[in-house]
Amino acid sequence: ILFRTFFPANENDQLSSTLFNLSIELVGGIILYGLLQLLQNIKQLKFYYQTQFLYRKKDIRLSLAYLYRIKIDNKYLLVKSNHRDYFQPVGGAYKTLPGSEKIFEKLDVKSDRLIETEKGIAKGDLRVFVKGINVIEFLEWYNSKEDREISPWREFCEELISTDILHWKYFRFIDYKFKGTIKTPIINLDSGDKGIFIFDVYDFIPNNDQIKILRDLLSLGDTEKYIWVDEYLINRLGHDERTKRYVYKIGKHTKWALNLKWDNG
Repeated sequence: ILFRTFFPANENDQLSSTLFNLSIELVGGIILYGLLQLLQNIKQLKFYYQTQFLYRKKDIRLSLAYLYRIKIDNKYLLVKSNHRDYFQPVGGAYKTLPGSEKIFEKLDVKSDRLIETEKGIAKGDLRVFVKGINVIEFLEWYNSKEDREISPWREFCEELISTDILHWKYFRFIDYKFKGTIKTPIINLDSGDKGIFIFDVYDFIPNNDQIKILRDLLSLGDTEKYIWVDEYLINRLGHDERTKRYVYKIGKHTKWALNLKWDNG
């Protein structure tokens, strides 16, 4: 294009003129595509660069989950994690539904086979590995809510009712309010992998009967299954600066859910 701009072809040189025009259209199309990509990702330019260029061929672990904030009398109910030695909010990973295999095959998504439950390796959890180049498209599918679980009821049932912490009779119907979504940047995981965590946060809205039952549970004190803690301990991940000791081990994402924002502290 530059050559023909400064040295135009002869009037009879139809081939050079045709190639010149085609080159302009091709380059124009490439520039237009680049501008569209830029505009579509204007609010996440760093993330776009990381996934499309820096880590395009690297597997990135995505953990897509939901958490409940259950609060009674300025205390929050946390349960013991099944996988780690700490307490955390009620919640867990969303699961896939039939039909999700299409996007998994298209984007070469691999399930994380390292999470094990009492029933064996967790199946269908949206804890997956995705090549950097495919992360944005995978998250677009996730945000569409197509072919995946969207209700946070299952983990509430599994962690509080099935464990007999709460009686099913009074909690078979629950209300909750969506409060926000927390998304981490691409961070370094303890496993050595790169990873992204996304949590939908819900506030549990108890009715009058449920409030009474939760207050009774609070009055009974902490157990190996669950604890009640205030904002002070959550923000310090269980470390009480007044007594200079860890009262409990609390997962970092508990603090993120409380404050509705990620931090690396």
